[in-house]
Amino acid sequence: MKISHILLFSILNILAIKNSHALTESQEKVQALNVMKKYAEATACMTTFEKGEERLTTIKDVFTIDRDPSLGSSSYFILWGGDQGCNGGSGTWSSIISEVSRFSENRPFLVQNLDALGTDIYETINFRFIESVKKPQPKTLEIISWNYADDKYGGKDGGNNFPANKFKYIVKQDNENEWKVISQTLIKQNK
Repeated sequence: MKISHILLFSILNILAIKNSHALTESQEKVQALNVMKKYAEATACMTTFEKGEERLTTIKDVFTIDRDPSLGSSSYFILWGGDQGCNGGSGTWSSIISEVSRFSENRPFLVQNLDALGTDIYETINFRFIESVKKPQPKTLEIISWNYADDKYGGKDGGNNFPANKFKYIVKQDNENEWKVISQTLIKQNK
């Protein structure tokens, strides 16, 4: 009986020690943000991680997509912006939503992709002009972005850098883990 108590106590003690070193969600977000910042510094110019830029990427731009503390696995989407490849043109700067994740707590966070929502989303949302992203509920993002005038919504563009229409998009992850635009609402228009 004493051996079983000692064994049980030892196992509980090991689990307590393991869990005491586990990172909180906020600590993981900071780590993921730092990984994204290093990646952006190595691949882009005029990023939202640089001081002096109009908008800086902060912890509020990191969204928990999936997290399992028992395994230590986590996946975060990060909204940031920059001139990917440093091309320097008037239309080369864009917002980007990237995925940073890890498979277990003893593995590092890595940038998994630059198009966390998938490339089909670009057919609807113009990433050059994203103003904000929010996560109102699990598997759902609200994106505010401008887009050019078209036959459906009308409006008047003010040139390449001044699109006509401001939209609120609701983007949802489906059962196959694909992200789809489920609604698009015009909230402002230049005429």
